[in-house]
Amino acid sequence: MNTVNQDAGARKPAPDVLVVVMDCVRASDFPGGSDPVRMPFVERLRSECISFPRAASVAPWTLPSHASLFTGLYPWEHGCHGRGGLRLDRRFERLPQQLRSQGYRTLSLSANPMISPYYGLVDGFDIAEWGGWWEQVYRTKASPPRAYEAPAAGRPAPDPPVRSRRSHAARAFKTMLTRVPAVLALGDSVVRHTVDPYGRGVGNMNPWIEPELGRWLARQPSERPTFCFINLLDAHEPYILDPSGSDSLMEWWRFMRIPQDVLALLVTPTPPPAEDLHRLHELYRRAIAALDRRLERIVEIYRRAGRWENTLLLLTSDHGQAFGEHGMVWHGVRTDEEMLRVPLMLRLPRGELGGATGRGWASPIDAMPTVLEAAGVSPSVPPSGVPLQRLVTESRAAPLLSAGDGTEWNRPFWYALSPQRRTELNLFSIAAYIGPVKVVVNALTGEVRGYDLSSDAPAELPPHRLNETNIQAVVQQARQAIPPLLHATSIGVSTETDQRLRSWGYG
Repeated sequence: MNTVNQDAGARKPAPDVLVVVMDCVRASDFPGGSDPVRMPFVERLRSECISFPRAASVAPWTLPSHASLFTGLYPWEHGCHGRGGLRLDRRFERLPQQLRSQGYRTLSLSANPMISPYYGLVDGFDIAEWGGWWEQVYRTKASPPRAYEAPAAGRPAPDPPVRSRRSHAARAFKTMLTRVPAVLALGDSVVRHTVDPYGRGVGNMNPWIEPELGRWLARQPSERPTFCFINLLDAHEPYILDPSGSDSLMEWWRFMRIPQDVLALLVTPTPPPAEDLHRLHELYRRAIAALDRRLERIVEIYRRAGRWENTLLLLTSDHGQAFGEHGMVWHGVRTDEEMLRVPLMLRLPRGELGGATGRGWASPIDAMPTVLEAAGVSPSVPPSGVPLQRLVTESRAAPLLSAGDGTEWNRPFWYALSPQRRTELNLFSIAAYIGPVKVVVNALTGEVRGYDLSSDAPAELPPHRLNETNIQAVVQQARQAIPPLLHATSIGVSTETDQRLRSWGYG
């Protein structure tokens, strides 16, 4: 039986903890959303989980969102965001560090290369393995391309490797191919069917994740509790369609002729045609549907290891994805609903409170206090997140806040945009959620807008509603987040790491 040290030397069963982030999955396309993709396993799993229909990320992109998940702090509190540092400072204790100090074995398996030592997001994990940027298009790798073991006491984490000329050229080639995804899809299909003719890799991105999880769990003593973090990147662009997955070559061409490079989609004065955006959205929904099978395999690994009954599962996303809404494509920079609203499900050990629905607003920032409360561990620093268990019977006391850091910090991207697109995309803002209302404060101009979220289509509040006392109080709390974001202290990060992040479309 898993145990962990408790107060006064007592010992009590400690849950295994599994946190799964489905990168880029937005709430509206997930079961429980307004237009859900069919996911049979997730639908069955919901009966064992507490569902949170009102959940929002604290940022519309990966780095600050994951930093908040691991620390329970907002981006302006931990400083890891576009206008601050691109690496989470070591002075902030992470969730895996606190669990490891209580006897947990810890593992990070991330398809997203940003969950790596280069950005300070794997401190506290015994072992961290992460994918390469090229795995988004080459999907037969049987073992993780990057691995990290916790450094011995006094030994610093490794610096990122210097990128070679070959790597520079390969990245540039990949960026070029995302503007002609038909070539990318054909190449991926030929390579994958040659290396894996029987389809044993199931065509997944980063197919090494499930086998690595199974091998790691099998090595852990049954009496030791475990914490595993998994990031699945299947729903992240680019979306590659195998020709064999289409009814005809013409139908395949209609999908694969659409450019998928972020700059190619956003630098033009007008957004892509609605028909093209609809097809990109359809590819995205197919990717979400494929995640259902991966989640089922992950849970089955825990069942086979004899750990599922006593496992706490937190299933969520780091941010959503836009397909032309408000002139935006993909994610980042702004606080639109399509990029902030995410799915969130919590499965307590033995399915306790399964089928319940959370009250009020929840967020991935709540992961840390949720897990620590379940494990009987007191956080070393009071988090801004709250234990999700409490949101079953009570609403969040304070507004849930989110920050979009605009595009101005991202100089190569900024210079490629037209003046019109700069104005549309550089919405550096703070969003605040409370009850059925969302308030957005423009950090640069001070402009305030409010939205009624009581229906699937948010309606803008008339100006007089913004003068109501309760909404003014929310606006003031949102304004308090602006100074630390505007005047953030940059955390040192190497030029190589900075260039790596920007090459992924974030800068």
